[in-house]
Amino acid sequence: MDTKTKLKYIFVEWQEREIPVFHTRHKTLLLETPHVADILGVRRCGKTYFMYQLISSMIKSGIPKTNIVYINLDDDRLLPLNGDELRLLVDTYKEFYEVSQKHKLYLFLDEIQNVQDWEKWIKSTYDRERNIKIIISGSNASLLSTDLSTLLTGRHLTTRMFPFSFAEYLEVNRIQFELKTLLYSKKNIEIKKRFNEYIEKGGFPEVIFYPLIKHRELLQSYFEDIIHKDIISRHNLRNAQTLKQLSIFCISNIAKPYTFNSLKKIFANYATLSTDVIINYLSYLEDAFLLFSVKHYDYSLKKQINKPKKLYCIDTGMVNAVSFRFSENIGQLYENLVFLQLLRSNCEIYYWQDDKGLEVDFVIKEGLKANRIIQVCSDISDGDTRAREVNGLISGLVYFNLPEGTVITSDLFTNEKVDGKRIRYVPLWYWLLENEGLY
Repeated sequence: MDTKTKLKYIFVEWQEREIPVFHTRHKTLLLETPHVADILGVRRCGKTYFMYQLISSMIKSGIPKTNIVYINLDDDRLLPLNGDELRLLVDTYKEFYEVSQKHKLYLFLDEIQNVQDWEKWIKSTYDRERNIKIIISGSNASLLSTDLSTLLTGRHLTTRMFPFSFAEYLEVNRIQFELKTLLYSKKNIEIKKRFNEYIEKGGFPEVIFYPLIKHRELLQSYFEDIIHKDIISRHNLRNAQTLKQLSIFCISNIAKPYTFNSLKKIFANYATLSTDVIINYLSYLEDAFLLFSVKHYDYSLKKQINKPKKLYCIDTGMVNAVSFRFSENIGQLYENLVFLQLLRSNCEIYYWQDDKGLEVDFVIKEGLKANRIIQVCSDISDGDTRAREVNGLISGLVYFNLPEGTVITSDLFTNEKVDGKRIRYVPLWYWLLENEGLY
């Protein structure tokens, strides 16, 4: 069957399909501008249903469904597909359906990275067709850097998608509350219970919407798909097992400093990996939005490059489902959740350590300088632990010349002054909600 015939079958399926919308995500996307709209995020985080959400709102606003085309480019029936074959898309559709001239033709192309040389077709269509709006999604970060930005500088707008935040998780479960009074109301008992579920299962949509499903098995299947479809197939890797073991090791050791050489030594008895291979493998894992690296904050770029980095995972449920561990890692999960919430805010995120080894978990830079620092410690009841966290925070406040900092804990909510600096202690579940920007 040729590509044109395949497309006709898919067009008919699309026009006959009802648009499912499970939940309205707290995201906006400008459909009125001429820019190519790209929606980027890890596989299965909800990009497709966000597209459905947009399509549903367009139809309600009066745009005919025949002016809207959605194609899942992860569909085996279309693969392999290349940029030249994409050129058939618009003409074939117009042969089959009457497109209203009162509105643009909206093309929703899901998982665009599966099409070879797609970016050239996107650019030529953008340049030639003023009455077509293109919305694409992708599961790799290179769409932001090389593939898309090089050809479409100033011509595209990016929306980043993540698994559901804690606030969205509560909204899906129809839990309403008033943030100002939450700490002192009985409602916080239910919310803390839900928080424990959230940190265990994470925020992937299917995990939330289908609570009876075995979430560990589902998340493990997501992990396998990311490794094989988004990395191994995309980069034609031969040593798949080594990549998988490296990724499991990194997910099992989130929030811990590492260097490329330290990883090389750890895997010396398992496989012969050069430093360059490790660098490439980690870049692939980041490109697939599975892992994220955080650098040490330093005014010297050279020192920053030479310092160890930390890694965080896209979802705590994924960490629990995939990681290899013998003991509870609640502190690491807390730190990972804080990182993800900061990431959603498009902050520049670093960690910092002074010459004595005192550490600050997160340094947030906005503009030219750091303006917030955060410590994360799930259990601060032990005196030595509290002293270590506070001393690290105070050292950071002095270094960055800041008047106050935050210590995120499991359940402590108070303030204190130490050496003239204000320290705010706040429970993680509450901090996540107040930093959502909705309340």
